[in-house]
Amino acid sequence: MLDDTLVVWTTEFGRTPNADGTKGRSHQCNAYSSWLAGAGVKGGIAYGKTDDYGEKVIENGVHVHDFHATILHLLGFDHERLTFRHGGRDYRLTDVAGKIVPALLA
Repeated sequence: MLDDTLVVWTTEFGRTPNADGTKGRSHQCNAYSSWLAGAGVKGGIAYGKTDDYGEKVIENGVHVHDFHATILHLLGFDHERLTFRHGGRDYRLTDVAGKIVPALLA
């Protein structure tokens, strides 16, 4: 079933491992975890690394535009062909950026 199905799991943001006073843990917008499975994803790998606190990417960071471009590629779409012009500006799901991350592909 996973040959034909792409599973994407991600979060809106990460959480810091330490308390932020009496308010609980802080939001961490600079680094967070996502995972992909099936549909052409290379299995059994961990790609990217953060510091010991999970606050900063220190290896193989993937920008959200690159993540989206890779997902669209796995779904069979060329994200660059999904460009449309509105108000004198080009738009697409990956903004006008995004590169496929080959290391994530089987």
